[in-house]
Amino acid sequence: MFNAKLPIIGLSLAASMLAAPVALASASDYDAFGQRAGLNAVVTDFLTNVLADDRIKTYFTNANIPVLHASLVNQFCMLEGGPCTFHENMKTAHQSLGITEAAFNALAEDLQKSMMVHQIPLTAQNDLLGKLAAMEKDVVTK
Repeated sequence: MFNAKLPIIGLSLAASMLAAPVALASASDYDAFGQRAGLNAVVTDFLTNVLADDRIKTYFTNANIPVLHASLVNQFCMLEGGPCTFHENMKTAHQSLGITEAAFNALAEDLQKSMMVHQIPLTAQNDLLGKLAAMEKDVVTK
């Protein structure tokens, strides 16, 4: 269930507002996440939340979780201005999964919960969530 106390960004609204290509963040955003070690901790907690979330855990039944973990750390690192590279095509990676807007938003809620637990500043949270929201059109297929 949605926790109104969490400052969840409206992903659909944000996606419609972010028509420009995703821009990389400054190194200060990467630092706000605690660099690679901090991102690793956030992603570990995030995947724990996702795998326990009855709304979306079935999407990850056949996922290679260690590979997914490494991929997410690299993606978030790159998006937040860190020294990582990420070249996965979001449309190709998600095209056969049948992801709904509700599932996309549930995933975002799970990520924000993890960022809150790790005390990531709200500006850095919103930066990452906004960049991920811009990918909604490539991820949501149902």
